[in-house]
Amino acid sequence: MRISVSLAVLSATLMVGGAARAQQPINPYLSGEATEEAQPAPPTAVAQPIDPYSAYPAPPAYGYQSPQTGPAQVPSPPSYQQGYYLYPSGGGPPVYYAPPAGYRGACASCCCCASCGYAQQPRLVRPVRKWDGARRFSIGAHVGFLSLNQTVGNDQVTLGGAGFQLRLRSKGRFGFEVAQSFLHGSYWSGAWQRDSFPFSLGLMFYIFPNDDKHHFNIYAVAGVGLVPDSVTLYDENRIKVTQDFTEVMLHAGLGAELRFKWFGIEADGRVLGLWRDSSDRPATYYGDVKGAPVPKSSYGFQGNLYVSLWF
Repeated sequence: MRISVSLAVLSATLMVGGAARAQQPINPYLSGEATEEAQPAPPTAVAQPIDPYSAYPAPPAYGYQSPQTGPAQVPSPPSYQQGYYLYPSGGGPPVYYAPPAGYRGACASCCCCASCGYAQQPRLVRPVRKWDGARRFSIGAHVGFLSLNQTVGNDQVTLGGAGFQLRLRSKGRFGFEVAQSFLHGSYWSGAWQRDSFPFSLGLMFYIFPNDDKHHFNIYAVAGVGLVPDSVTLYDENRIKVTQDFTEVMLHAGLGAELRFKWFGIEADGRVLGLWRDSSDRPATYYGDVKGAPVPKSSYGFQGNLYVSLWF
């Protein structure tokens, strides 16, 4: 009876021990320590986080690669101040570097028209000024005459000659003129000769605005000027002499213009007032003497015909 009980207890103990060993947890990463009686099954692969850069190979090293020296050395990225660029390394985390200050180029992942922070910014281009159709500058030549209230014997002094002029115009109705003339008169078979060189400045006012479509125009002009004079005559000793004088001039007149784009023809008539400068010789010798080579004061009428090129 005692032997039966002992065998039953031993059997129960062995069964409990075997069941305990069967219920122990197995370490799936334990390697080389399992017993020969119970080899654990190979551990099941546990899902790991996916590296987003593992699918793309690292970029090749740039630069010259010599077979003797091995792979080329990759220089370190430059140091910048603002903005960022992505330099992926093989299988590693992204590294960011700043671009040059003021750089506004497009980033690598955007098209040329993207609106990201690195999109190409439009350049400020100044609009080209178009010609407004107004010709503002002209250069030309003229012929004309100057008739004075001075007489030599029974002849009224009239001088004739030519000259040149420069004119400026606004797009509207105002203009400015600079003119130089060279005039000559001869009387008594050359015994009395006068050369005058009127230099004048004038302000101009046109009836119609400055435009190529206005082929015909009328203008008024007024201004000031200087008239150097040189008179050749015979003195009381029958000796031929030349005397020089200077006159101050005021002028005003009316004119007409016929212009076809760059080519123009103008004509005008002006009333002149002249006053001799008597502060120096030989003018001081004459004073108020009537019949002086150049009177103390005089007036006259000047007519000119102009040909001009407009730009």
